[in-house]
Amino acid sequence: MTWEDRILGDAELEPFLGPFLGPFLGKDKSFGARSRALLAQQLEAWPALRAGVAALAEVRYKKLAVKGSEVLAQFNPRRIVSTAAQVDSATIRQRPCFLCPQNLPAEEKGIEFGERFVALCNPFPVLRDHLVISARRHIPQAIAGNFGVLLDLTWELGDDWFTVYNGPKCGASAPDHLHFQACSRETLPIIRDLESWEREALESTSSLAESFTLPDYRVNLIGARSSEREALISWFAGVLARLGSAGEEEPMINLILTADDAAGWTVIVFPRSKHRPSCYYAEGEARLTVSPAAIDLGGVLVVPEAEHFARITAEDVEKIYAEVGSR
Repeated sequence: MTWEDRILGDAELEPFLGPFLGPFLGKDKSFGARSRALLAQQLEAWPALRAGVAALAEVRYKKLAVKGSEVLAQFNPRRIVSTAAQVDSATIRQRPCFLCPQNLPAEEKGIEFGERFVALCNPFPVLRDHLVISARRHIPQAIAGNFGVLLDLTWELGDDWFTVYNGPKCGASAPDHLHFQACSRETLPIIRDLESWEREALESTSSLAESFTLPDYRVNLIGARSSEREALISWFAGVLARLGSAGEEEPMINLILTADDAAGWTVIVFPRSKHRPSCYYAEGEARLTVSPAAIDLGGVLVVPEAEHFARITAEDVEKIYAEVGSR
């Protein structure tokens, strides 16, 4: 199958679109509304997605206070597929790409985002309304040249969502295929922390972007806010340059973005020092199957094994964040 075979048109989405609550009668055809229509259509048509969403309703949480901030440890056994994914070059070369259209399940369909991307539903969700926005071309995971698309995606989804980029060595389970993710923003702790934590201003490459960090926070981050798209693109290019290494590979980073009319875009960059913490490889009681990506750094830490979920503590989480984060 090709992407053309996978993309739902207006006629297929129409029954699932909500009303437009404006001066004219009709259906809401914004990208955010079309994404929710996609989720509704796929829940009806795709049994594996129904199973995944039903399982999400059964996940358990444990609240942990980590350096004065709340982290939700999430027992989500279906996420073992991603948490324990082998992403070394040899394994990637030997397996079919699960984001290419010919390898998707027969029932899986998506909607266009521009000419280069297709939004799909994640059958192994971490949070509600979990989407994967996949490039049509099989090209490597890389943010250089694609940050503007991520800004546009965040804006078009609207203020009920957040978007994610996981670097190829920072939690992306398909480092060989460019993709973003998006979820409902209602339960991600860092979004609340951004409004309540005292921010420390950082020097910015653009006078139109507010650059900041959160001092004494549980994980190191670099943030920016602006309603000016080009200012944020310039700011982010400066961040990449400062974090970059001598090699050609992009620096290890995860990103979380939100957007709304009042604040414009908010961009959170998590600089990384390593992919997985030492407890992931430990033996016996010291082992914790935790492999942080953007959502985990944002405060929903996925723990797919029941025994590990039962014994993980706030001290463990603080060590994990300190080990994988860059200081």
